Amino acid sequence: MRNSDHTQLITGNSGHLYRLIKDRLSGHRHRIHKYADHPSRDAAVLIPIFFKDDHAHLLFTKRTDNVEHHKGQISFPGGVKDSGDKSLLDTALRESWEEMGIKPEHVTILGKSDTFLTNTNYLVTPYVGFYPYPYDYVINEGEIAEIFEVPLRHLLDPDIFETKVWKKDGYTWHVHFYYYMDEQIWGVTGFLLSNFLDIVFETKRINSPVL
Repeated sequence: MRNSDHTQLITGNSGHLYRLIKDRLSGHRHRIHKYADHPSRDAAVLIPIFFKDDHAHLLFTKRTDNVEHHKGQISFPGGVKDSGDKSLLDTALRESWEEMGIKPEHVTILGKSDTFLTNTNYLVTPYVGFYPYPYDYVINEGEIAEIFEVPLRHLLDPDIFETKVWKKDGYTWHVHFYYYMDEQIWGVTGFLLSNFLDIVFETKRINSPVL
């Protein structure tokens, strides 16, 4: 899909984008990207999408310095699966409610993209969902420092995306970076974002996270 083909899908009518995402995710063969067979903990995130001023946006959070991992980084709402969660979808919705006050019944789930093993040994599964806007967020200030509403059109722009090769713990990683205002979306969130954009918009930004 060419960049010029995106505009009519991500502006104006949310139903067009809703159907595209649902169709592409349902037709995609789910993959698990594991760079090694390390013991891991199951986790899930929500890729939250909404329409603002007739343009599709994604919601991101900036983590505080109080959290255990990925301090100060940009992320999707989400976290580790609890014993009370019946599924990873329950995890993504529960964490979004706990972090942002987005009620599960207000989210329409369209499907899931690929699972990714992080270098902190979390096996993260993303779920994609629409929610109504404007929304009365209730932010957990212990975990969330800021929120960012990023236009999907911006994220599809190849000029704000790049990959860098990093070496860590004996592995060589393709690290995905997205730039928005003065912020960087990178690490596991950058990879999950690229994977979602690849599946739905055929951006071809993913090869393998590890060389």
